[in-house]
Amino acid sequence: METAGAEDIPEDAERKGLGTPATRAGTIEKLVQKGFMERKGDKKTRYLVSTDKGNSLITVMPEQIQSASMTADWEQKLLRMEHGDYEARNFMREITDMISGLVQNYEAVKGAETLMSDHKRVGACPCCQADVLEKQKGWFCSNKECRFVLWRDNAFFKSIGKHLSSGMVEKLLSDGRIRLKDCKSQKSGKNYNATLLLSTEENGRANFHLEFENSRSGTKGGGAK
Repeated sequence: METAGAEDIPEDAERKGLGTPATRAGTIEKLVQKGFMERKGDKKTRYLVSTDKGNSLITVMPEQIQSASMTADWEQKLLRMEHGDYEARNFMREITDMISGLVQNYEAVKGAETLMSDHKRVGACPCCQADVLEKQKGWFCSNKECRFVLWRDNAFFKSIGKHLSSGMVEKLLSDGRIRLKDCKSQKSGKNYNATLLLSTEENGRANFHLEFENSRSGTKGGGAK
């Protein structure tokens, strides 16, 4: 951010990049808080990387707003306003016209609804391929016409002595199955291993099916924990 667009900003402008060090720090913190960026690394080396949500933002955002040249243009006009060579009302009118044009010509991009939501995307709906979002009570298809949902307080998982987690849901959505260890039989009270398969009805309603295996052979492979 410190040098972004520097070659486009007039030499006599105070800032050579995007914002000042103080405003850049605040902007970065807001991006991290909103989930568009995340910090990685160890105590010695820390760096910022874009999240899936941040990448989606760039995909959805019009190129005109992404360009550092727009900031350079605004910097130059603000400088002219300071010197009395440019009217503030003209500047505001240009911004208003630009925003109106973007709104009128904006084409919705797949994933934009997920971007605008604070809910985490965990995968694609096995019924309609729309985004599945994690919410307080479970994992819901973002397509309002689809009935696919995996409830957090899930009766089926309770019946086998398991609790549905976000990691399990992500694997179910990506693979259509998860391997479970030490499920508990309500009838015998004994533990068993099984592979759980996820399927959906035409309206998106989720169904579960267990494929049983010998408990001794159930130690290999990746299981949900």
